[in-house]
Amino acid sequence: MSHETSPAAAVVLAGGRSRRMGTDKARLTWSDGTLLDHVVGILAEALTGPVVIVGAADTPRTVDPARLDPARLVTVTDDTPGRGPLQGLATGLRAAAAHDSTVAFVCSVDLPLIHPAYVAAVLAALDDAEVALPVVHGHRQPLAAAYRTALGDRAAALLDTGARRPGDLFAASVVRELTADDLLADPVLRSVDPDLDAVRDADTPEEYAALTRRARDGRP
Repeated sequence: MSHETSPAAAVVLAGGRSRRMGTDKARLTWSDGTLLDHVVGILAEALTGPVVIVGAADTPRTVDPARLDPARLVTVTDDTPGRGPLQGLATGLRAAAAHDSTVAFVCSVDLPLIHPAYVAAVLAALDDAEVALPVVHGHRQPLAAAYRTALGDRAAALLDTGARRPGDLFAASVVRELTADDLLADPVLRSVDPDLDAVRDADTPEEYAALTRRARDGRP
């Protein structure tokens, strides 16, 4: 088992074009703020390291200072558009590494039901792998996963060869895939989120409405 000496970082990818939603997902209303405020606040609670927000060069990102100590906030941008989530991973992991974190939990901004128990369980499962990759609800979940921040340089090198997908990084890395059973072996996570709603994303207006109803009903 690995023994980390630096606080884990959070990396929030918020530079997508939100084409299926039809409006900027980061600025959607959630609770008493924006969806970005909410996700950043959850990760700031779950982790003690820096919180890196990755935005597009033409879409500056700000968060409510009440959600996060400004000293922990790192804002960076993807300055080369159109290179997909692998670009966001490269940018975010490199920024986290530059702030002395060796591991990071990475998520997209459209996970309104993310919560500390899920974050803790995924990070704890990293062990000596380079990526702890949940595979739940029938899909790999690269934007709700834990990474060694050193992979930022590897992702950047792959981008230079034409790679665009997180799967290209996984093919060149030591990956531990986590099934639902693996994750739910954590008693805290099993208690608060037995259906693993933490990874349900809001890609469309219909999904956003459905997740809003779930949150109103207290799930998770």
